[in-house]
Amino acid sequence: MAFTNITRKPTTPGDILLHEFLEPLHLKIADLAEMLNVHRNSVSALVNNNRKLTTDMAVRLARAFDTTIEFWLNLQLNVDIWEIQHDERMQAEHQQIITAAEMVERKKAQQSVA
Repeated sequence: MAFTNITRKPTTPGDILLHEFLEPLHLKIADLAEMLNVHRNSVSALVNNNRKLTTDMAVRLARAFDTTIEFWLNLQLNVDIWEIQHDERMQAEHQQIITAAEMVERKKAQQSVA
């Protein structure tokens, strides 16, 4: 599967949350935690980019800010894709993946020998 190679790391859900929602609305982390019915530490970790956005949190944020779940999940997905594309260890591991076409050829070769 090929992904577009983005040079700049995409904006995180936490950064969007802080700069596009909390700051303009003059909301604090504690306010958002109360709105979402979650612990303050959960919101703080997300806003400070110490925790990835979960599907559950995306649902809560979508409801709280009248956005879509997909809006939040796509932000996280873009970050996740960028991070894996820039992780040398993961790139090396992915180079070891055998394609379906290669596996079919291997099996054909094995059957013709047997």
